[in-house]
Amino acid sequence: MLDYIYLSQTTPCDEPCAQLGSEDYMANARIETRVYIDQLKRSFGINPEGSFFKVVRCPHDFGTYLDIRFYYDDEDQLHVKYMMAIESGCHKWDDHSKKELVERNYTVKILNEEIGFTC
Repeated sequence: MLDYIYLSQTTPCDEPCAQLGSEDYMANARIETRVYIDQLKRSFGINPEGSFFKVVRCPHDFGTYLDIRFYYDDEDQLHVKYMMAIESGCHKWDDHSKKELVERNYTVKILNEEIGFTC
C-alpha cells in the first residue's frame, strides 16, 4: 500500500535552511528542496521503481512552507529499505550540491547574516 514519510528538513541536518517568513523564503526553499533530493539520490542511490519524492506546500499560521515527502509501497521491502536509509538523511552538503547552490544564486539569511557557499 502506498505510504509516505516527511523528511522533516529541506537541507542536510547540519546545514542552515531557508527560514519561513524571510524575504526570499520560497525561492531559497525551492532551490534547497531540489538540490537536497538530488543529493539524497547520489548518496543512497536512485529510488526504487514505483517510489518517488514530492515537494509539498504546507500552510501554517506564519505562511506556507515547503517540505519533502517520500512515497513508497510499505509492502515492498526494497521501498522500505530505501525509505529507512533516506530517513536518516545527510549531515552536510556535498561538493556537487554546494556548486549547484552557488549556480542557482541560493542565499540564506540567519540572524541578519547572509550565508553563502563557495566551492
